[in-house]
Amino acid sequence: MGFNGLPKQEDNNGVRITRVPGIRKYKATCEAHELLSFLVSAFPVVVNRLSKNDYDVIHVHFIIPTGLLAFLATRFSNVPIIITSHGSDIPGYNPDRFGFLHRFTKPLLRLIMNDAASIVSPSLYLKELITEQCGKYTIEHIPNGIDVSRFNVRKKQKRILMAGRILRRKGFQHVLAALRDVDTDFEVHVAGNGPFLDDLKEISSTLSLDVTFHGWLDNDSTLLQELYETSSIFCLPSANENASVALLEAMLAGMAVVTSDVTGCPETVGGTGLLVSPGDTNQIRDALVRLTSSESLCSELGYAARQRVLHFYDWERVGSRYIDLFESHRTHSQESTLP
Repeated sequence: MGFNGLPKQEDNNGVRITRVPGIRKYKATCEAHELLSFLVSAFPVVVNRLSKNDYDVIHVHFIIPTGLLAFLATRFSNVPIIITSHGSDIPGYNPDRFGFLHRFTKPLLRLIMNDAASIVSPSLYLKELITEQCGKYTIEHIPNGIDVSRFNVRKKQKRILMAGRILRRKGFQHVLAALRDVDTDFEVHVAGNGPFLDDLKEISSTLSLDVTFHGWLDNDSTLLQELYETSSIFCLPSANENASVALLEAMLAGMAVVTSDVTGCPETVGGTGLLVSPGDTNQIRDALVRLTSSESLCSELGYAARQRVLHFYDWERVGSRYIDLFESHRTHSQESTLP
């Protein structure tokens, strides 16, 4: 979807990006009517591409709206569709934003999934949720990946970092509440934007420690890179995550991680982070006190987290699994069209 002056055509690391008109208002969130505008704009473009090119596979992210787009556009073609779900398209994952909409989408989700050549989930948690909400499907588990050259480990400063979309379910407010009675010289920094930002700023104004809000920082921002590489502690006590890329970034940068003990967070960090119950300020406070009072523990957890990312989440490793999946369906598609 086009947004705020982004180019209509762009080449990025060998990938051609085409953006279509849309009415999306914010970077951090996208509402149902905005998704519909993308579907309407993208449909003729995709149909035109399919009529002029011989594609091996179509790989879409999210069952709705992009899976629906592929489903509709391929009614007269034989191109296999591979869908990677990411959470918000599944009932029960994001009830605070899409709970009402999800009451009506299950039949449509099943229709699209029945037509897909493969369905991929980046986490075992989401795989189970899809089965629970939509029925039994063969679902591939391929985790999210990260370019392991993106972040290095630099000398850590006394800094607690929270980064990502500023939504209530992310639990950043509980971190601030947990720090209310903690005597520490650690700085607190928040990078990101979202509908809960003003509330978070209001909460921070009641604290005795300073909280720095950086707003939205692009992926290639030097400030974002510095914050990741030089911060000691990363907090994401989220009530619901699929396979958080922010966690992978923090782990790759060698930060000690405090995250929630539910949904996809525990399987992302493995045994390399401190796990807390979402919304439990006492547990969050205890974890932060442990880390802010022990540089060695921060270093130990940060090193283990980085090694986990290098071993399991390197894009070279993850990408090869997708390539194998693409190749398997391309071969099947070619065989099915032989005379």
